[in-house]
Amino acid sequence: MGYQVTFGVLQAGHYGVPQTRRRLIILAAAPGFVLPNYPEPAHVFSKRGCQLAVQVAEHKYNNGCNWIMSAPYRTITVRDAMSDLPNIKNGCNRKEMPYDSEPMSCFQRQMRGSGDTSEILRDHICKEMAPLVEARMSYIPLAPGSDWRDLPNMVCRLSDGTYTNKLRYPYRSKKQAKNEPNRGVCQCATGKGGCDSSDRQFNTIIPWCLPHTADRHNHWSGLYGRLEWNGFFSTTVTNPEPMGKQGRVLHPDQHRVVSVRECARSQGFPDRYQFSGNILDKHRQVGNAVPPPLGAALGREIKKALIASFNKF
Repeated sequence: MGYQVTFGVLQAGHYGVPQTRRRLIILAAAPGFVLPNYPEPAHVFSKRGCQLAVQVAEHKYNNGCNWIMSAPYRTITVRDAMSDLPNIKNGCNRKEMPYDSEPMSCFQRQMRGSGDTSEILRDHICKEMAPLVEARMSYIPLAPGSDWRDLPNMVCRLSDGTYTNKLRYPYRSKKQAKNEPNRGVCQCATGKGGCDSSDRQFNTIIPWCLPHTADRHNHWSGLYGRLEWNGFFSTTVTNPEPMGKQGRVLHPDQHRVVSVRECARSQGFPDRYQFSGNILDKHRQVGNAVPPPLGAALGREIKKALIASFNKF
């Protein structure tokens, strides 16, 4: 058919969102038209999130951008994105509320916009977690980098009046030193047999499944983790769960998961943008979207290519 096609991986954080999100973007142009370029980064971003080459067989392909490790503007942080939003509690379902502070960053001013509706905050709602999960969140320290590995092994009373169990470590792990206390929660830790279902423990502050398989999964780093004010979001997904693949979904200093509006800001959606359905529907709409700032950057390059194409005729 004669179409021109190119592909490349872009990092959304380069285009002004407080989130690491690498996505493969395919661009095409009809015969005789100019093929668009990929947009140059506008913001610097973590080197770890900027590995953008695509490996096909023995060949590596880059997106053709001249600037990857440098850009005019700094990284947008979690603080830039959401430090102006009101405090809410686990399970907050108040769909509209007033802002309780002025914008504290350029990003926040862009998100809030102006007009008659700019004083009303919508969709600053968060999922209600079960009493056990709520207790776990409350015991995660507020220090940067905290996650499930900082949970205390203790008995406590939950909000529903029931009590938790203390996690038992009845087995010695084959990887631990002789003078260390037991670290195994299942007989498989000894290396002398498979898993025994009777070893499984329930209703514990430290989830039994995490130390059970930690050695095989990088110690489940980031699960029940808090966002860092001076860091950025992990890739925003369709259902923020403390034990989900997104990893750090707890608010930096509130004992809850991130709200719909906080996730929307991580994607670059202005506050005037409203989502439909129940809270899970809203999280799904946010998590499945292309970040609007990334879409805008691509749109500008397509516009340039169209102008160049029409100037040829």
